[in-house]
Amino acid sequence: MIRLTSRGWNNVLIISMLLLIIMFNLTGNIFSNSSPSDKALKALVPNGDMITSIDMGSTTLERVGRGWRLLPAQQGMDNQRLSETIGNWHNAKLESIDQTSLTGAMAVDVWLAGEGVPRSYFFYQMAGGVFVQYPAQGGQLYKVTNMTWPQLFLMDIPHA
Repeated sequence: MIRLTSRGWNNVLIISMLLLIIMFNLTGNIFSNSSPSDKALKALVPNGDMITSIDMGSTTLERVGRGWRLLPAQQGMDNQRLSETIGNWHNAKLESIDQTSLTGAMAVDVWLAGEGVPRSYFFYQMAGGVFVQYPAQGGQLYKVTNMTWPQLFLMDIPHA
């Protein structure tokens, strides 16, 4: 048996716990089956994730306490309407479609609680509806099946 003082045993425990933490951090993605790159998206925002900010280029919708704020401020945009818009983002369903040639993308960055970088999307508005590409998914094109452009963006349709 190894003879160590209590201080020595404490050091052994501390080092072994640090090694376990490092090992779990490095292998955490191996055991997770919710990786965005291994399956098709079904919703615009993952179920249960909290949106902290949506950057739409010229406007930003951000969480302030329990409410929401639109920057720059626009008349007629109360907290209830902003909350409904966030709810629409959470409820938006996606359907994978074949690649078509689309132009006029609107880049949108969505910040989720607990994530260090935003999720970047490209939105397209065409006669057939609202389409979205999520580059982290390899550029797959999706159609938003249950929401319209004004429900998601609080603004008129671009290029209309």
